[in-house]
Amino acid sequence: MNPKDKIPVHRMDDWHYGIYLKSFGMVSSARPDYDLSKAHRHDFYYGVLLEKGMMALEVDFQPFHLGEHTIFFTYSGQVHRIVSARLEQGWFFPFDPAIIDQQLKNILDQSLSEVMIATLDQNKSAKFSTSLQELKAVYDEPGQRFSQPVLHALLTAFLYQTTGACFSLERNTLTSYPLRSIEITKNFRQILRQNFRSIKRPSAYAARMHISTSHLNDTVRSVTGFPVTYFIQQEAMREAQRLLYYSALSVKEIALSLGFDDAQYFSRLFTKVVGLSPLKWRTQNRN
Repeated sequence: MNPKDKIPVHRMDDWHYGIYLKSFGMVSSARPDYDLSKAHRHDFYYGVLLEKGMMALEVDFQPFHLGEHTIFFTYSGQVHRIVSARLEQGWFFPFDPAIIDQQLKNILDQSLSEVMIATLDQNKSAKFSTSLQELKAVYDEPGQRFSQPVLHALLTAFLYQTTGACFSLERNTLTSYPLRSIEITKNFRQILRQNFRSIKRPSAYAARMHISTSHLNDTVRSVTGFPVTYFIQQEAMREAQRLLYYSALSVKEIALSLGFDDAQYFSRLFTKVVGLSPLKWRTQNRN
């Protein structure tokens, strides 16, 4: 590995209309250079509808197992790879954040979970599969007049339905909290995901949200059990772990890429949060 190698990023530059829509049986022939077993990250959302079969994968070092009738999303920037799979029936549907409306993007980005996953009943799984087949019919005729707006409209409707299924469990766990508290917490998580490299202080996030630091901290703690600082540190250290494992960047280079001017402070913080120094963590996990 070249000393400056970074985590491979799969981009959407060559996918028309901002979506890559394939059933499982078509993936290898359609994109032979796209090795899903190699750790990589995307600059887009990555969706899977698994109707029949199984899939074991890792997302940011956390294992996930997908059984039959499962809908699954990862976020832009997350490092993942498929460990093993038996893909009998289902779909991959990665899509560009730029082609969805802001309300839907907010719904996706404000999730309190690191991935979105839901087990569906058989009827809903079949309904979602039918929606993807309709999308595929439009997708396969890119030269037709109005294909792009029709495709985007169908995708948007499909995503509102599928994210609703993913968030039903989250909603059930949050029913005891005031809606305003949930809104503040979700908004904070969205802003954090977009700005963790440049904003490190709880007060700066509170200022962006036009509330006091104490109100933000108390609200986030009441909903999640953790203070704002915890999430700020976790987001930065999760990216640090990605870079330590999948790249050959030095600790100093990683610190600078995450907005830490003082590499020694970064190392101390990493050790505090993760439990090992950056170099020890890299050595232990690579071995």
